[in-house]
Amino acid sequence: MPSHPDLDPKPDIEGAIRLLSSPDEQLRQFVAYLLGQVGDARAIEPLIDLLQDEHVGVRGAAANALGNIGDAAAVPYLKPLLKDDNPQLVVWAAFALTRLGHDHFARLEAALESADVDVRRSGVLAMQQLGDARAIPALLALYNDQDRRFQDDSTVAEAATKALIHLGYNIGQLPPRPSKG
Repeated sequence: MPSHPDLDPKPDIEGAIRLLSSPDEQLRQFVAYLLGQVGDARAIEPLIDLLQDEHVGVRGAAANALGNIGDAAAVPYLKPLLKDDNPQLVVWAAFALTRLGHDHFARLEAALESADVDVRRSGVLAMQQLGDARAIPALLALYNDQDRRFQDDSTVAEAATKALIHLGYNIGQLPPRPSKG
């Protein structure tokens, strides 16, 4: 069935960019992430500005979005984030820079070895989004990691398995996980 031009949904990029100045940090974080998924170059400058946001989750989402958009203009603004005290922000800066041709893959691998479950989960997601087969050995090392960020969350191992599938790894080669209990 042909689509009607008036019903063809087109993202309102300018409206989304205006939402980046919302006082609600969760909204800013979500919109930054969505702008990265859309990949519109009009969002680059506002996302670069968002790298200075007071909330680390917003800064991380902006870094992720800039990596997904793929414009090298973001590189000088992302590099300082590699020295940030928040290891999750470092993960997303390393992801973005690696996506932009400045290989910081080793930092992403290091995140998977962190004692902090949140950092490991960010590292798994970054590896999945990056789509780089170099991640397979590091993700396999998480096969028995049963940590969760919160009670009803999936385990790190489950997230790593999802990432392995995304990377095209045949998980049928994996041994059964030890039973819980």
